Amino acid sequence: MSTNPKLHTQRFTLTPIQDTADSNRHLIEMMQDSRVQRYITGAAFTDEQVIAGLERFHRLNNVNGQGFWLIYDSDDNCVGMCLLKPMPTQEVTGNIETGYWLKPAYWGQGIAAEVAARLIEYAFVDLRLQKVTAVVDEQNIASAISLEKAGMTRQGKIMAYDTDLPFYLISREEYFVKTNTLA
Repeated sequence: MSTNPKLHTQRFTLTPIQDTADSNRHLIEMMQDSRVQRYITGAAFTDEQVIAGLERFHRLNNVNGQGFWLIYDSDDNCVGMCLLKPMPTQEVTGNIETGYWLKPAYWGQGIAAEVAARLIEYAFVDLRLQKVTAVVDEQNIASAISLEKAGMTRQGKIMAYDTDLPFYLISREEYFVKTNTLA
């Protein structure tokens, strides 16, 4: 199995998750933090859910250049996790979503928008995807703003994760127009 590339933003390094104690420790910390999970699952993961969650992370990782990355700052502190993966929907859509979980100590610092923008760039420049999508909890205003700062626009709602959620999208063409670069 190939490993996704390490990616960089102006302030952060995005390191592909691995099935190691250190990588899993950070994922478990975020899974079991009710503040992180408030708008994702609604509650902290139970021990059984953590086991299933880790299995899912590792099964979906490093597939076609997609998967999960831990976000590290310049002091090598893990500040969160970000993703680029197929969006689970009831109907087959082919939607590839970006998303993120941030540890509460790092909220409000523009990290989500910065890493989402980097994953969008990676999706279009390196993976040559045609679109990148995202969903947010209706109440998570900060996350919606982060997606918009990353260049995405709201497109109504979509049934994903068995919930009707606000749906965001940026197309490949729109990305290259917004960034004033060539495809």
